[in-house]
Amino acid sequence: MANKTDLIAENKLNIRKNRRKIFELDAEVSTTYAELMLLLADIEENRALLQRNYTSAFMGNRSIAIDNVNDLYSCRIAMLEALDPSSDVEANFKVRMLNQVRIEQLEKRSDLNDTLRDIAAKMIEVNVMLQSVNGLITEANETVVDEGDTMISENAEWADGSVAKQMTKATPNANSQSVVSNTERLQKLLERANIAEKEATGLVHRVEKDTKGILELGDDIANRRERIQADRERVVANQRRTADLLIKLK
Repeated sequence: MANKTDLIAENKLNIRKNRRKIFELDAEVSTTYAELMLLLADIEENRALLQRNYTSAFMGNRSIAIDNVNDLYSCRIAMLEALDPSSDVEANFKVRMLNQVRIEQLEKRSDLNDTLRDIAAKMIEVNVMLQSVNGLITEANETVVDEGDTMISENAEWADGSVAKQMTKATPNANSQSVVSNTERLQKLLERANIAEKEATGLVHRVEKDTKGILELGDDIANRRERIQADRERVVANQRRTADLLIKLK
């Protein structure tokens, strides 16, 4: 009888210890969850910033810069076509220069096509990664839904008296085995929580570094926009000089 009493007292003590561990672990898991949710928010913000940079650089700066270059090529071609050769040598010079300018333009356009191909390939990789992320989210959601379905059925059984029946059948030995199992599970959870906290901290530092780089890239894109716009004014001036030259040649 004494052994049974001692076992009951030992179970009670170990259960209280586990309750304290559960409380501490709950606080740590909740803190890590909050940190990770904030981290995901920061990552999403970075993704929005990257999208802004992409739109500004690709749809804005790139389009204007290409227009500038194309207009400059048009000016060159217009000036060459307006030439009035007086000999076969000069005629050959005119055609040769026209060919040269068009070849240069085609080379630049081919270079741009190569870059566009590389961009497209990278975007495909990005989309595949986003699709993988969506898959992880879907699987996680499905796990939670399945858990909810299972708990609904189990809760119904508990409400019908199954948990009360389990309590009436409980023994000191059964409680002791369960307490030992709970202690082992808590220890594993503590180890997981510590690892998760360290990894979350590392990710936070990485995201902070990424954010700094993204913002600096945004500033660089904005500065380049100012340069491109300034170039646009010079292109317009170049077009006006070309137009004046064409009038004189006529």
